[in-house]
Amino acid sequence: MMKSLSIRKVNTFDMFSAKVYFMFIILYTFLSGFVFIEPSPAEIVFALFAPILLIGFSTTWRTVSMFFLLFIPMLVSTYFGLIQGFFNPRFFIIDIYLFLFFFVLASLGYRVKNIINKNYLFDSLMKAWAFAGAINIFAGLFAYGTGKLSFFGIEIIRFGIRLKGFFKDPNVLGPFLVPVAIYYLFLFFSKQRKSIWDLILFTFFSGGVFLTFSRAAWLNLFISIVALMLMLIPYRKARRKIAIFFIIIGLFFAIFLEISKNINVLDINLYDFFTGRLGLQSYDAERFSAQKEFIDIMNYSVYSLFFGIGPGNYEEFAKMATHSLFARYIGERGIFGLITFVVFISLVVYAVRKSYYRKIFIPILLGQFVNSLFIDSLHWRHLWLLIAMIFL
Repeated sequence: MMKSLSIRKVNTFDMFSAKVYFMFIILYTFLSGFVFIEPSPAEIVFALFAPILLIGFSTTWRTVSMFFLLFIPMLVSTYFGLIQGFFNPRFFIIDIYLFLFFFVLASLGYRVKNIINKNYLFDSLMKAWAFAGAINIFAGLFAYGTGKLSFFGIEIIRFGIRLKGFFKDPNVLGPFLVPVAIYYLFLFFSKQRKSIWDLILFTFFSGGVFLTFSRAAWLNLFISIVALMLMLIPYRKARRKIAIFFIIIGLFFAIFLEISKNINVLDINLYDFFTGRLGLQSYDAERFSAQKEFIDIMNYSVYSLFFGIGPGNYEEFAKMATHSLFARYIGERGIFGLITFVVFISLVVYAVRKSYYRKIFIPILLGQFVNSLFIDSLHWRHLWLLIAMIFL
């Protein structure tokens, strides 16, 4: 990997644009790890940088097509939602922002990838992501150790001993940490030299995922690891490390199960809390009921069947959070939105397969999309950031 920015010789304007993009994307990636208020610090940075980023803006037909596959169904569903008496201005604005964010970032990434050394850019992005994740984890460890569960009014631990960090929910922090864990695991397997430090960092960030006690995030991490193994196992040099990895993980898990029985965190037994999270929870029945509410939404009217009820209105029927990206999308966009979303995902898959970093992106995105079956991820900033990063 290159150790310097290494901007190729281009005209002064493109060089300036590339440097601004680099500063913005690194800062935005880092601030994406702190989503305890709206607008978040990342949104404020985007608003400040946008006027400069849009100078001399250019894009591609593919990026425009992907944007409209998201934007048009949102506008259409908003119109037909209004006809049916539903309108949520907050989520209408959030959806517009996230789709525009994806469009701008994907367009700029396509433009600067031939100017900035892409290896250095990608590594810098992941290090910024890791730095933000590490702050969240260390904040949690400090809270566990001192019993001080909040910083400046921001609750770090919730629902017993679940690590929430500087997010609104442990179910979002967990998936945020998974890409970093997979990044360092990939480095561990792909480097020819000794890479024990990468394995340690993988363990650290995986530990952060564990401490969120989010079952969907655990599944996300597991799916991502398995997918990464399947992609790397054809390479002979990686097989030995894969075998060592599974032996270490097996031993580590066995030791954890034994010693956790004697560990209390904030007066809660770690083993009991962990095993309790493995099964169905008392609120799962309500969550499953909310996920199935898209059926009632589609039966509400002919309009809702084909075009949904508009952004943010799913809760009008479910009376609680959706807990599924796909259920929300079908309910709020209807059959028309579902078709366009399938096309959008197909284009994402195609772009991932062509990406220089496909061995990292395929496992990470697969894990995130599996996670999205059980958690509503439509408004996760880091998910749209990941999708935009494919175009680097």
